[in-house]
Amino acid sequence: MDPAPVLVVGAGPVGMATALALARQGVRCVLADQGFETSVHPKLDYVNSRSMEFFRQLGLADGIRAAGVASRHPADVIWSTGLAGRPLTTWALPSVDEERRRIAAYDDGTRPAEPGQRISQIDLEPVLRAHCRRSHLVDLRPGLRFDTLTQDDQGVTSNLRDVMTDERIRIRSRYVIGCDGASSRVRAVLGIGEDSFGVPGLPGAFMVHFKSRDLASLHRHGPFWHYFAFRYVVIAQDEKDTWTAHVNGAHPDEFATPPADPAGFLLATLGTELKIDKVLLTSRWRPGFMLADRYRAGRVLLAGDAAHRMFPTGAYGMNTGIGDAMDVAWKVAALVRHTGGPALLDSYETDRRPVGLRNMRTSHRHIGVHMKAGELLRGGVPPAAVAEFLDGERGENEYRGVELGYRYDDSPVVCHEDGPAPPWTPEAYTPTTWPGSRPPSVLLTDGTPLFALFATEFTLVDFAGDGRAGPLLRAAAAQGVPVRHAVVRDARARELWERDLVLLRPDHHVAWRGNRAPADPGAVVRRVRGADPAR
Repeated sequence: MDPAPVLVVGAGPVGMATALALARQGVRCVLADQGFETSVHPKLDYVNSRSMEFFRQLGLADGIRAAGVASRHPADVIWSTGLAGRPLTTWALPSVDEERRRIAAYDDGTRPAEPGQRISQIDLEPVLRAHCRRSHLVDLRPGLRFDTLTQDDQGVTSNLRDVMTDERIRIRSRYVIGCDGASSRVRAVLGIGEDSFGVPGLPGAFMVHFKSRDLASLHRHGPFWHYFAFRYVVIAQDEKDTWTAHVNGAHPDEFATPPADPAGFLLATLGTELKIDKVLLTSRWRPGFMLADRYRAGRVLLAGDAAHRMFPTGAYGMNTGIGDAMDVAWKVAALVRHTGGPALLDSYETDRRPVGLRNMRTSHRHIGVHMKAGELLRGGVPPAAVAEFLDGERGENEYRGVELGYRYDDSPVVCHEDGPAPPWTPEAYTPTTWPGSRPPSVLLTDGTPLFALFATEFTLVDFAGDGRAGPLLRAAAAQGVPVRHAVVRDARARELWERDLVLLRPDHHVAWRGNRAPADPGAVVRRVRGADPAR
């Protein structure tokens, strides 16, 4: 039997991010995937700002930027009646370069530390795969299909099969993290159900992924990232010659039999001349909404699409999964290293499931904007009025409160405070170090991002530097919990961070804060490392 501290099932973006986040914590894992190659499907086209902050922590951000759309290109979204019709309005969204300028110019804590990045999953996965292969702590095993598992008090025994030889392989691990997608076998084996929370699915869609250098036709209403025409959407994958079109069905069975001539079908749908150089890939897919009833059963945890599924609007799917990966990895790693307590496992679902639910519902709200605008247009509402409606509902790729402002308000491994919580809206991120939140990103007076001072382990950000951090640091050392002590002399950062002392978890969410040492520093450390579930 092959032993490993952690088995990660599924080597998509979330599985690979989980493996690399475990490695960052010094924990070895087996990363098993039934496939041999990275994805050829353009399932996503945007890594949002919070995920890019996480990827910066993992040392991946520069590689992802190099593989993605060049930083000078904006991300404009054009709404129209179709390429053969007329434009309605444009949501102008900044390029990476422009967003960096805004981050520097408006250093008020409301901005992300990293701009988002346009990149296809086809181009993202090889970057992650290369880092997995280079890590001596990630044992990547392609061609292994997960079948079933059993648990006991000491660990999990997983049964897998080699897809080439049909050989049975057993892996013994302390924990299993299921990142095996929407049809998760891990979830099914655990008997974990699904809930749509009353959010309905939608009719099927047909995708045509293609090459075309006919910019005169595609850009007749201007360059774009997304081109929404209600019946279809066209996505610019690389600002050169690669595109993806999704055609929405009018009823669930419209694409039960796929079009025999995908290029001809697409041209007929667009209703205009377009030179298609090559059809790369086609697929039928059924959008839907799902949240797993539970994120955990014993020593087995779910992340990514295995735990939640949502429509692509807002790009919340994979990005929610990257947040899952960063949360589950530090907690499982702490348990493997014997620095964490049992409340860490409970806290994973408490922290992440509300985020999955909110993001699923926000995704549904965004698709509702698309549907409503289409209804208005078909109902004879003047195009100018439809454009006005769309301009008032442009949060799809701009909801900073959703991307950056989620908080772990009920986490059992956060030291909560009495009193009213700071305001939250989907539209804007409120800079705060309220316990459970992502803290404000600030550029220090020398230009250094404050986020660059954060450690792999816990970080105690100390704006006083007068010794009052000592009791908490000593209590952490006594319990074997590594903490980086970061003394920061910056009045503006201190104002935005609201307290003299702020303790961050390894996922860089606030665990505790105060203006002086806590009355019982040992209790604080027990709480944040999951050893004291009470309170």
